[in-house]
Amino acid sequence: MKKTKNTPNFIISLVLILIAVLFMGFIGDYYFDLNDDVLMKDMLSGAYTGAPEAHNIQMLYPISAFISMFYRVVRGFDWYGIFLCICQYMCVFLISYKALQVCPKLKHKILVTLFVLFFSIGVIGAHFLFVQYTFTCGLLSATAAFLIFTHEKEVDKNFGIAFWLILTAFLLRSEMLLLTLPMVCVAIFIRWMLNMNKEEFLDCLKLFGVIVAALAVAMGIHKFAFSLPEWKEYNDIFDARTQLYDFQYVPEYEANKEFYDSIGIDKSEYELITFENYNIGLDDEIDAKVLNEVAEYADKLRSDEEPFAQRLKAAFSKYIYGLHNFSMPQSYEMDSENYCPWNLIVIILYLGVLISYMFPRQDSSKKETLRVIGALVLLFMCRTTLWIYIIMGRRVPIRITHPLYLIEILVLFAILLRRAGKSSVLPYKIVFVIMMISLLFVPNQKKVIDSELHARELMRKHYDALYDYFAENSDNFYFIDVYTSISCENDMEEGEATFSEKLFDRVNNDYANHDLMGGWGVKSPLTVKKLSRAGYSDMQSGLLAQNAYMVQTQSDEDGIDWIIDYYRDKGIEVTVDRETIIDDAFAIYSVREK
Repeated sequence: MKKTKNTPNFIISLVLILIAVLFMGFIGDYYFDLNDDVLMKDMLSGAYTGAPEAHNIQMLYPISAFISMFYRVVRGFDWYGIFLCICQYMCVFLISYKALQVCPKLKHKILVTLFVLFFSIGVIGAHFLFVQYTFTCGLLSATAAFLIFTHEKEVDKNFGIAFWLILTAFLLRSEMLLLTLPMVCVAIFIRWMLNMNKEEFLDCLKLFGVIVAALAVAMGIHKFAFSLPEWKEYNDIFDARTQLYDFQYVPEYEANKEFYDSIGIDKSEYELITFENYNIGLDDEIDAKVLNEVAEYADKLRSDEEPFAQRLKAAFSKYIYGLHNFSMPQSYEMDSENYCPWNLIVIILYLGVLISYMFPRQDSSKKETLRVIGALVLLFMCRTTLWIYIIMGRRVPIRITHPLYLIEILVLFAILLRRAGKSSVLPYKIVFVIMMISLLFVPNQKKVIDSELHARELMRKHYDALYDYFAENSDNFYFIDVYTSISCENDMEEGEATFSEKLFDRVNNDYANHDLMGGWGVKSPLTVKKLSRAGYSDMQSGLLAQNAYMVQTQSDEDGIDWIIDYYRDKGIEVTVDRETIIDDAFAIYSVREK
């Protein structure tokens, strides 16, 4: 009987997903959102070192090993992209299926189905096409919070599914899961708070304990897999690099020469460290100790220039601005300006939940209303703390902010559905309002997606030509300047996007005869393995080999002097000759010892 009763909900949810997939496929193509995901895919697939790697650096070992296993079986598929897409659409299915279970009447089921569909394509929309593992992690976490709150004991298996979603999210992007975990915990606490009984408390406590234990075990397995000395050394470099380039800045050389002299960094080495160059893989002396010292020095300078109280005040100002900035998104950008319609929906849900639990009077009790007010205050305090934290950390791209909005929206939606069981009039009116807002934003979402797709197609013309050149010259090896790997700089066409890769197109997981001279992947054991396969002991000497070449944007003629100065400071005189130009954008240089 239980299966028969839930079969329509299952079918409706499947149809909803099918419509969403077809709609997104109709209006655009799938891309990895950033070059970070491209490098991760290359490591997992074997394109980086020549064999699928389970040590994927950015993700925890168990899930890296799992995905790389599929590449070992069938190398020709884009398994990493498939995995991310499945995770995202599966989350929409689970939200829809559970929401439909809660709705008793057909008209309510139709309304909820339309809400989930239009919210998915009108608000989340672009994230389904421009896939990024951080957002996927946030979506998994938000779905888990929704399932936990709507769990019905003896009726469904929400707790079990939520557990696996949280574990998967943690393995996929541990930092993002830990950022959203306080909201998950708030959802658990509010669930107990609204029910307020001993059995509920023990169930919630048990779930929390199991989640914490599972995350600890997963982290333990990861640390054991990365316990070899070479991986420990690299992890130190990775952490130091993250602190310097993601959260700090590189102080100017001339004004801080005394500091750089004290840590043994000369002018040419400083040039490698700067944001304008970032080719730190060339120099083995730029290690974790150096990067940490620069980061700590920059933090001290910044703290002196901008005290904590001043930063906190500025963060609150930006946070308040985000609450009431209702301007329409004009582009798909990795910054924090795309607030609407997320913030509008959040505000309506807070007000809607409050009003729904207060009216009509005959369906309300003072005790329940007070509990809901307390729950909303707790949720808002948690979200405020998280937002202030990320704003003060100067890291507010939409791949982080949108998941924070999403988990808050789903928790509020779950509270609203809980009320609908007792008083269905107001809660479903609120759902209708949100559904209409989501629908109204579908044209804007399509406009944003169209603009971004056009920008990425312009980008592909340049980078497809470059990567075709690499493939045609497979006996050579190419060291790519970091910022050249991101954009054509002065040779970019108007509106051209930075580098990313299209999913399910030109899939080639064979060994790639090129590598970046910087970024988060350099100096790892995988880099050593890749260089060794090419016949080089390190990047500095490898670049001077007869079959090695450097790639930099062709318009940056004056900018090539940095490589000459670097080798001169190392006691090596070199000549730099331009061999060819690719698609009027990239120059191929030979760097040879005189």
